[in-house]
Amino acid sequence: MLLSRLTEILGGTLQGQDREITGASTLEEASATDISFLANPRYRDKAMATGAGAIIVQELLPRDIPQIRADNPYLWFARALALLYPDKPVQQGVSSMACVHPEARVHESACIHPHVYVGKGACVSEGCIVHPGCFIGDGASVGDHTVMHPNVVVYDGCMVGSHCILHAGVVIGSDGFGFAWDGKRHVKVPQKGIVIIGDHVEIGANCTIDRAALTSTRIGSGVKMDNLVQIGHNVVVGDHTILVAQTGISGSAHIGAGVVLAGQCGVAGHITIGDRVTAAARTGIATDVPAGKVIAGFPSMDHGHWLRVQAVYKTLPELLKRVRELERKVKDLATD
Repeated sequence: MLLSRLTEILGGTLQGQDREITGASTLEEASATDISFLANPRYRDKAMATGAGAIIVQELLPRDIPQIRADNPYLWFARALALLYPDKPVQQGVSSMACVHPEARVHESACIHPHVYVGKGACVSEGCIVHPGCFIGDGASVGDHTVMHPNVVVYDGCMVGSHCILHAGVVIGSDGFGFAWDGKRHVKVPQKGIVIIGDHVEIGANCTIDRAALTSTRIGSGVKMDNLVQIGHNVVVGDHTILVAQTGISGSAHIGAGVVLAGQCGVAGHITIGDRVTAAARTGIATDVPAGKVIAGFPSMDHGHWLRVQAVYKTLPELLKRVRELERKVKDLATD
């Protein structure tokens, strides 16, 4: 695709020679037919040395190379990738090797691959792509143009919105972890609620979202989950929140909109995290967090305070040695 055509579609300003681009790559590995981008100033030296055929920048580089100026080079690059690497054509229809209940509703434009099960009363909407090994339970629904990669499970009654992407091994609607102790054993509390997922949600491989005990576990629109995220029963996750790999959220927690929980964060049950909170990796959140806070550590604390704590933590052995020496001197003075 010509650079001029890319700018015509995506905006931006082309500086330098127009040329054909057939792919995209990193600054280090790009060839003369690839486009790359510079979003972080610390990679400027790599941009100055790149062999790319063109580069997306915010400020022009002093190089004789085609450059596209854009306010957000990374976003522009993401949109260019979608044009340079379009999705494979979809074969509409239901495979003869799929099992679709006679009372299920599957839109004629949907693509149902072999070895898919669609249960009684389930609904698969317009433009959906359901890859092999997926299970859509009785009464479950999948919204328009949602893609389910291999071996995704949507349990009975659960609802997935439109334009979602569910990666391999995702489980929606497994039982919440609820047990009552009768003095001798753990008695299972039946989990009779559902999961409701909004639109434009992407869920990474092997994530699990538990059904509610009685009502619903809710994932807002625009939420993005990395791989291996666990969502407990009755959790509410607000719109456009990001949950990074191995984050776990316990039952009945309420996560606001625009929150970022970095890798391996843990959230206790029945607490509220306000809108636009950011938690650093491995933060343990056991109490409510007001909106807009940046937190870290376990137990969670203000990020700036946590940095000061870490600075002291590294010197604890030396501090302990000094304290013991002072205690010895005080004891000697007291016995004189």
